[in-house]
Amino acid sequence: FYHPNTAPFVAVRLIQRLVTSNPSPRYVEAVATAFQSGQYVSRGHSFGNGHYGDLSATVAALLLDREAHAVVLDADPSYGSLREPILKVIGLMRSMEFTSLPKYPAIRLLNMDQVIGQMPHASPTVFSFFLPEYKPHGRVEEATLVGPEALILDMPKTVGILNGLFSMIKYGLAPCYNGFTSGPGGGCTEGTYLRANGILEFARGSLESAERNLQSSESIVDELATLLTAGRLSPENRLIIEEAFNAASDPQSGLRIAQQLVVTSAEFHSTNIVRKSGMRRDTFSPPDASGIPYRAVVFINFAGGADSFNILAPHTCAEKDMYSEYVSVRDEVALLKSTLLPINASNQICEQFGIHPSLSSVQEMYNDDDLLFFANTGVMTQPVTKDDYSSLTKTQLFAHNLMSRESQRLDPYDLEIGTGILGRISDSLTSTMEYNVGSFSIDQTSISLVGEPRVSPSPNIIGRKGITKFNEAPSMSSMIGNITALNEATTADSGFFAETWSDNLLQSLAKNELFHTQLNGKSTINAFPNTGLGAKLSMIAKLIGTRNERGVDRDMFFVELGGFDTHANVGSELKKQLDEANGAIAAFAAELKNMTLWDSVVTFQSSEFARTLAPNSGNGTDHAWGGNYMMFGGSVQGGQIVGRYPDDLTDNSPLSLGRGRFIPTTPFDGGFRAIAEWVGVPPSDMNQVCPNCYRFNETQLFHKEDLFS
Repeated sequence: FYHPNTAPFVAVRLIQRLVTSNPSPRYVEAVATAFQSGQYVSRGHSFGNGHYGDLSATVAALLLDREAHAVVLDADPSYGSLREPILKVIGLMRSMEFTSLPKYPAIRLLNMDQVIGQMPHASPTVFSFFLPEYKPHGRVEEATLVGPEALILDMPKTVGILNGLFSMIKYGLAPCYNGFTSGPGGGCTEGTYLRANGILEFARGSLESAERNLQSSESIVDELATLLTAGRLSPENRLIIEEAFNAASDPQSGLRIAQQLVVTSAEFHSTNIVRKSGMRRDTFSPPDASGIPYRAVVFINFAGGADSFNILAPHTCAEKDMYSEYVSVRDEVALLKSTLLPINASNQICEQFGIHPSLSSVQEMYNDDDLLFFANTGVMTQPVTKDDYSSLTKTQLFAHNLMSRESQRLDPYDLEIGTGILGRISDSLTSTMEYNVGSFSIDQTSISLVGEPRVSPSPNIIGRKGITKFNEAPSMSSMIGNITALNEATTADSGFFAETWSDNLLQSLAKNELFHTQLNGKSTINAFPNTGLGAKLSMIAKLIGTRNERGVDRDMFFVELGGFDTHANVGSELKKQLDEANGAIAAFAAELKNMTLWDSVVTFQSSEFARTLAPNSGNGTDHAWGGNYMMFGGSVQGGQIVGRYPDDLTDNSPLSLGRGRFIPTTPFDGGFRAIAEWVGVPPSDMNQVCPNCYRFNETQLFHKEDLFS
């Protein structure tokens, strides 16, 4: 609590949530100073009790500083932020006077964390819903700024929030057309509220005057602009909405249309002012198929830091009794030798290793020469020792967010700033090889897929359950046209966060229509387990099945399985997560084989870091560094462990930093260099794709001949 980083850390987080995404150093210092001193004075008024950490002083500094309320800053396109999804929903309900019906006094918003990406008390991790340093694709990233809320601004959640808001406007809080709640049975008829738990009363109060004066569209749109966009709605957008209101059959319908259009505007979804350029945005359309043999890369991240020395443990070792050493270090979290699934290995300290008993499909693929392990692998800046690892490692070690980001970027010195490893591979395949490349993340964004702006196609985010169609029952036939007009191209000095919303929205709607058509009726040959990872890998299999319709030569996929942050009860928690992984991976492999694409797809699994071999007092394990990971596919030269498994698991090892935290001897870069070669990246692009590889010895890296048959 008294660490010198605490005050600025708290200051930045609070400012980002309540004021602006990119505060000035002066603003951060003012709030941090108030936190440290416990006092803040503004215009003769004093706040705080003078004690360190006083929140009244901190909040006063946060809200009363000139940077929090100076109107002139609205003209700065880099100022402001995207609004949080749940605040947009509650903002509509409050400003449009939501009232529960007598039968339903409690407001129930269901599955909001899945539909819009956010719900109080439902944060997916201890790091909240988005990362404070996240840089969304586009102007924000190009300006080296951050936009945390954009982390959950993907196609499924964009469509999800708009469908829910439209449903509330047209039917009340009801389950009609992907509304935010459940409700009574009956049909869904716009404006009748038959299935509603509550309704927006604003409509009734305002329309008494509207029905008396059919020329009142201007005043109604002005009021909506004030209540829903704090007056930011541009004159051009007001005119578009007024015309839509006037084209409606009656004022009640007109108001509902106007409300729907306002909540699609960038002024509603951001705190920016919008300046239109008068130009149209580029529209998304799939490429034509080239006929090049298809290949795909699937990146599975075990989020939280997997205890990978219980995924791959020593078993039978002639040179020394490594299993006994493993047991002595791991103590109560060690796996019984009789439960381990044995595999043979060469050129390692042991002739046999043991795979976690939950991973029977992994053992089977290894024995079929379709899966290999990377031993003691991790995020590395360059080769290091116990003496110099701290000074020579650029990435902050043992931190979930930073190591997770770097494990997906593999560019510690930002030589290819803002990009991820799969994104750079996509860029090379697109620009140099002229391949058509698809890029997909399931349920969430991933930095791994981000390439240079406008080089390769932007990543797509698809929900694990597939595509929910946007606005299935539109209030007017020209709704898409009006939404497009509201979000057309902007000038260079228009708000960056507003631009992020509008660009994402129109791309999302175009892709939603395309992918809904392509995935409609698609099914898998094999049954996938009813689990999170099972659903995600099933969706990847379906997307691979649309490769011809999408006209792609290469695909990049990212998927994540969470729950590996096992500070307590590592035995039961790891088993639960690996049971899920095993079933999903087995089904995915079987599906690819049935599609005759087993040789065309490679899957790489990793985690941000491993965990300590020595347990803590809660039968859990803590953050470490080097770990053991796997890669599988029909083209993989499996049945081997590459890299070097530690030959000393005690703290006397030259690789141990204490408690079984091992310095990795193989960088993630090594495996991805071979993957890049396999998928078609030419040697001339390898320095851009793998910008940190030159720092390592060739013995720490791999070529495709080492890992692929």
